[in-house]
Amino acid sequence: MSSEFSEVKLFGAPRCNLAESPRWAEGHWWWVDAEQGIVFWRPGGAIDDLENLPISKKEFKVRTSMVQPIGNSRFVVAVANTLKYFEFKSNDLHEIAKPVQIQIPENWLLNDGIADIAGNIWIGTVSPDLAKGTGELLRINKSGEIKKALPRFSLSNGMAWDHKRELLYHVDSYERIVWQHQVNVLTGDILNSKIFILLTPDDGLPDGIALDSAGRILLAIYGKYVVRFYDLSGNFLNELSVPVEQVTSMAIGGLNETQLLITTAQENFTKAQSEEFPLAGQLFISQS
Repeated sequence: MSSEFSEVKLFGAPRCNLAESPRWAEGHWWWVDAEQGIVFWRPGGAIDDLENLPISKKEFKVRTSMVQPIGNSRFVVAVANTLKYFEFKSNDLHEIAKPVQIQIPENWLLNDGIADIAGNIWIGTVSPDLAKGTGELLRINKSGEIKKALPRFSLSNGMAWDHKRELLYHVDSYERIVWQHQVNVLTGDILNSKIFILLTPDDGLPDGIALDSAGRILLAIYGKYVVRFYDLSGNFLNELSVPVEQVTSMAIGGLNETQLLITTAQENFTKAQSEEFPLAGQLFISQS
């Protein structure tokens, strides 16, 4: 595939308050409106045909921060402080297992997460005041056992595995850090952690993260109108412009994994701000 992505285009989806957690799985694009509590999905196709393809949804009506494929047409959805398990069949999500409730303090949130190769879920907790180092990285196995993998995060956000599934890239937005955790794939233990990327205090906030097949790290920068590209040593390479300041996340997928789906937000906007910036909260697509 080409290593460069083209100028972004509108994906043609319903405008979200807080679009997050874009994923490619089961031949479909997936994402959530976290604030409205909705999971959306749309079949993949050629980039110029996507607007003509139907969008389906499942509404939970409470904060829904993540939709995560775990293989065999199965998904985990983070609904409030609960992980719900579904099978995707007949173009719908059918609940298949007992939900796992995660005990977190009142008004705390589950945020973004990811599955490992065994189907365990890694997900972050966030305190309401984003107090420094109060959030945790949790690991929830298939039986529902919850393990505190690491403490000390302020705003745990996007996560991505390297191609060997041994390194977990993990964003702490409020500290402007991308961590690199070395993980024992058999036990799930974190062996060591180091700062992989550190943004300056006057920069935007790192949010969602992904890896592409060219061996680059993609990082959504909330507040800077861009998706940035880094090499595997953490060196900045280039960036892709997005016509919205609040870029939240992105995912590689589509036909031959040559498409990039980008999510954005209009969270905390007044009505006037929402009207002034009509693209905020839209999804965008780019082709490599």
